Amino acid sequence: MTRPHAHARPDTPLTARGAAQIAATAHALRDRGVRPAIVLTSPHPRATTSAHIVAALLGVPLAAPNPLYAEWRPPDCVLGKGPDEYPLEYQTWRRDRFRDPDSTLAGGESLTALYKRATAASAILGHPVEGHTALIVSHRVLIGAVAAIAAGASCPQDVFQAARRFTLAPAGIWPDSGQLR
Repeated sequence: MTRPHAHARPDTPLTARGAAQIAATAHALRDRGVRPAIVLTSPHPRATTSAHIVAALLGVPLAAPNPLYAEWRPPDCVLGKGPDEYPLEYQTWRRDRFRDPDSTLAGGESLTALYKRATAASAILGHPVEGHTALIVSHRVLIGAVAAIAAGASCPQDVFQAARRFTLAPAGIWPDSGQLR
């Protein structure tokens, strides 16, 4: 299990609390009359489980998991670790990453690569399927990056900064109730 404020491992499962939160979100969507044409999802287990719950409760189809919607990949050296355990190599990269958004460490994703994926995911939101929208079940940083792009951020550094600050309360729905902070 990942500790709070630690970088989650990609294979981290959805917790019982997370399942209850996603069910509440699905009920809130249903109560608002939201019925997407399809549910799209990240390939990470906690997102695919969440997407299954949402699709079942809304009675809509679920697409195969797609890496386009995956969470930003932190470098391998920090997976499962909190800030007090970050190695010097990561601390240095983290300090300098905004000067070189193409840089990364082993196993990680550059800010530029995240920006490109979030831009592609944003394009999906702008093209309704049969008059309905697609619902993307993903992770905080990717959804934050999509929100930043929708709000007009246009470079990898600005998108990542906004994505890191992005929050939704449990059962929060963006863009209806979520805001960049």
